[in-house]
Amino acid sequence: MKTTFLLLALTAHALAQPVRVSFCDGMTRISREGTPPTAQTHTLHAARGEWEPLQIIVSATPEQLKNIEIIATGIAKHDSEMLLPAPKVLREHYVRVSKSTPMAPLPPGDYPDALVPLDMPAHEISGSAIVNQPFWVDVFVPYTAASGAYTGEVRFKFSDGSAAIAAYTLNVWDFDLPVVPKLRTSIMTTVRRIAEVHGLEYQNNTPSLTHVGLLNEYYDLLAEHRLSVDQIYGSYPDASTGKLDEGKVERALRKHLLHRHCSTIGLPIWPKWPFNDPLGKDREAAMGYVSQWMKLLAKIRCESRGYVIMGDLDEPNDAAAYENVRRWGEFFNEVEEKHGIRVPLLITEQPTSEKTAWGTLNRAVDIWVPHFSEVWKDMEWAGGRHDIAVRRQAGDEVWAYAALVQMPDEWEKQQGRPKELHSSFPPVWALDYPPLAHRIIGWLLPKHGITGFTYWDTLFAAEGVDVWKDAGTFKTPDGAVYNGDGSYIYPATEKRHGRHAPVASMRLKWLREAVEDYDYLMLARQLGLEEDARRLTSSFARGFGDWDNNPGTLMDARHQLGAMIEAAHHRKQTAAAQKGGAP
Repeated sequence: MKTTFLLLALTAHALAQPVRVSFCDGMTRISREGTPPTAQTHTLHAARGEWEPLQIIVSATPEQLKNIEIIATGIAKHDSEMLLPAPKVLREHYVRVSKSTPMAPLPPGDYPDALVPLDMPAHEISGSAIVNQPFWVDVFVPYTAASGAYTGEVRFKFSDGSAAIAAYTLNVWDFDLPVVPKLRTSIMTTVRRIAEVHGLEYQNNTPSLTHVGLLNEYYDLLAEHRLSVDQIYGSYPDASTGKLDEGKVERALRKHLLHRHCSTIGLPIWPKWPFNDPLGKDREAAMGYVSQWMKLLAKIRCESRGYVIMGDLDEPNDAAAYENVRRWGEFFNEVEEKHGIRVPLLITEQPTSEKTAWGTLNRAVDIWVPHFSEVWKDMEWAGGRHDIAVRRQAGDEVWAYAALVQMPDEWEKQQGRPKELHSSFPPVWALDYPPLAHRIIGWLLPKHGITGFTYWDTLFAAEGVDVWKDAGTFKTPDGAVYNGDGSYIYPATEKRHGRHAPVASMRLKWLREAVEDYDYLMLARQLGLEEDARRLTSSFARGFGDWDNNPGTLMDARHQLGAMIEAAHHRKQTAAAQKGGAP
C-alpha cells in the first residue's frame, strides 16, 4: 500500500536539529534509534466498514517531543462536502525483549507495541540524541461513506514551536465489509483477571459498577477489532440464586451481538458452576438452564453464534480426559434432542487422537480447534490423514489457535531443523516474530475451510512481570520465555495513566487486519471470484508451512483483491438494474 502525504516545512524558528516526519504502513515496526523511513507518498485503500492503519514517525530530540500537540482532522472527499470522522491517533510505546522467544528470528531489544491514547501520559525518553517516536493512525470508513478519494491531515506542534502537517489520501472502495465478521473468534478475557490487573475488588463473583464499566470497555475494544470475547459477564446467571434473569441476559446479548456485531458468544457454564453436579444429580436443571440461555439467542435471531467453550475440557491429553469430553458431549447432545436447540461444543484439540487407545471424540465435539502446527501436520504434511477435511464433511466446524512455539518434529525435519524461523512456519504469535505471522492467517484459514480461531488470554503475565516494560509474559520451568504470549491488551490504570482502560497492542491491530483480509476473501467467494482469490493467495500464502514473509506482496494482493471485488460488485449492480428495467 502507498499513502500520499504532504509535509509542510517547519516554521522558521525551528532548532538546529529540525523535526523530521516520515511515514509507513501498519505492518512495519520502527526502532527507537534506527534510521526512519523516507517515504513521503502513500495511499490507503479501504472498504466501507473497514479500519485501515498508517504510521507517522516523528524523529526529534526527547526535549522536542515533550508536550507535543497532535490534532487529526476530519477526512474530506475531493470535490465534495462529505467529511469522514477524524482517525484515532495513538502513541506507540516500546517494551523490552530481554531474552528471545525460542527460535525467534528477531533479536532482543525494544519493540513498539502498546498503542497509548494521547490523553494518557507519555513515557519519558532520556538523552539528547534524535529518536523516533511513531504514531499509529487508525482510519475508519463509515458505511455511509461515498466511494472515491479523500484527504485527511494530522497536525503536529512541538515544544520548540516548530510544526508539521501530514496529509494523507484515502481511497474508499465501492463495497461494504460485512457488519458481522465472517471469521468466528473466541478471545479469552476473564472477569477476575481484569479486576486483578486494575486493582479492583471482586468479591462473591459480583463486580463493582466501576468493574462492570471496565468489562464493557474490554468487550468494546475487542469488538472494534472485529474479535469476540469468549463470554460476557452480563449473560451470567444471578450470582446468589444461579438462575437466569431473562430480561437482563437478553439485553446483554442484544448489546453484544446486535450492537457490537460480534461473531460469536459462549454459554457461561463450567463443571461446578452454576450447578454442582451438572452431569449427575443436577442434570435436568442444568439442561433447562442451557436450553433457556440458547433460546434467548434464538429470540434475537443469533442462535448460529452461540457455542460452548469450557477451559476444563481443553487439550484433553489422556484416556480419562477424552472420556470426560465424551460425557459432556453426550450432555449437550441430550439438550439438543430434548429442547430442539443447537448447542455446539468447542474443544481445543485436533480431530486425530494422539493415541488410539483413548478412543474418538467424534459426535461429542462440534467445533474442533487444532493448533496451527496440527493443521499443517494433518492437511499439508505428506503423511497427514486429512481428518480435518473428514470432520468438515461430517458437518463439524474447524477453527484453529496459536500458543507458544510448537513445531511438529516432521516439519522441523523437513526444513532441516532450523535454529530460527523466518517464514513458512506454522504461525507463531510472539512479539519477536515477524508481524506477518499474525496477519497471514486471514489468507491461510480458507485454504482448509477453517472458519475461526481462538486465543487463550489477553492479559496474562508471569508473576512479577510488568507488561509495560517487560515483554516476557510467559515463562516455562525450563527457563524459556515467550514474549507477548497471552498478552494482547495493556491495562492502563488510574495510578499510572490517570484512568482505568484497556490499551490495544499493535499485534491486536494485526489480528484485526487478518479478520478483514478473511472478509475480503469471503466477499470474493460470494461474487464468484474464488479462483481469482486462490491465485492471488498462492502467490505468497500456499499453506501453514509454506508462506512468504513479505508484507508488500500481501498488501499488493489485498489491493488487487479489492479492485476485483469492486469491479464484480459494479457488474452485479449493473445486471440487477438492467433486469429491473426490463419489461
